[in-house]
Amino acid sequence: METKQQIKTRIAPTPSGFLHLGNALSFAITWALARQQQGIVALRIDDLDNARFRPEYLQDIFETLDFMGLEYDEGPRNPKDFQENYSQLLRLPAYQAQLNKLVQQGMVYACPCSRSQIAALSPQGLYPLTCRDTQLPLDTPNAAWRVRIPEGTTVTFQDQLLGDCTVALALEMPDFVVRRKDGIPAYQIASIVDDLAMGVNLIVRGEDLMLSTAAQLYLAQHTGAAAFTNAAFVHHPLITAEGSKLSKSHDALSLTEMRKAGLTPRQLWQKLAELLGWHNAGIADAQSFLQQFELKDLPRQALQV
Repeated sequence: METKQQIKTRIAPTPSGFLHLGNALSFAITWALARQQQGIVALRIDDLDNARFRPEYLQDIFETLDFMGLEYDEGPRNPKDFQENYSQLLRLPAYQAQLNKLVQQGMVYACPCSRSQIAALSPQGLYPLTCRDTQLPLDTPNAAWRVRIPEGTTVTFQDQLLGDCTVALALEMPDFVVRRKDGIPAYQIASIVDDLAMGVNLIVRGEDLMLSTAAQLYLAQHTGAAAFTNAAFVHHPLITAEGSKLSKSHDALSLTEMRKAGLTPRQLWQKLAELLGWHNAGIADAQSFLQQFELKDLPRQALQV
């Protein structure tokens, strides 16, 4: 008889701003899904975008998890442990090896286009395939690497909350960047390599990352990363304020500002329960959230703050 593989998931914030209510909801859902199935929770901090990195943002991640009472099984215990042992900058050779697989298949090309040049040709900001056939050498200075997405490419996957999902990758994310102009591998590469290295088999994300999931599945399919293509996915609803999703630039709604204003852990958990429509559920902490949590009961539409 085949033994069922133990669930392993990750909480994967970026230290590029102070965390907000949407991050807290994502952490809570990820943690509850794993704990409900006696799964493993890892903390993975995505710090490749080092232009926006600040030490206080890194500290905020640990303080938020502690404030929420969310324990995890693997990963850094504090900022020093993270920077010495877990930073993505320590794993650049593994990301490069993944990029090399795409290069060997002739799937990538160099593109020196700037954002303003792309915006001038494409008001929606979608890359207009300018450099696809120019055959610039990959070592062209100040050029990003893009991956060819053949016309008509769609990616279909099963989501445990939303059911069958199909993303028109070629239309919505044409020839996306896999290596930045500074030579650093892009998020899509790093994320898939880290998930593979950690043995993650349940990926929980906000619905805004549906395109990233499609991009990563496409890369996995073309680099033989079966463990990633076999992972389970959950894309949960976002919290929106005035019609747009929360971002780390919404300082007024950052958890750190709310804590300074006197927010208690109990009040935060009650707020999350209210957003999910769990009225009078008596949610006071992580454990009572876990007892109430059922994936099938999550709303499918955005949550208004």
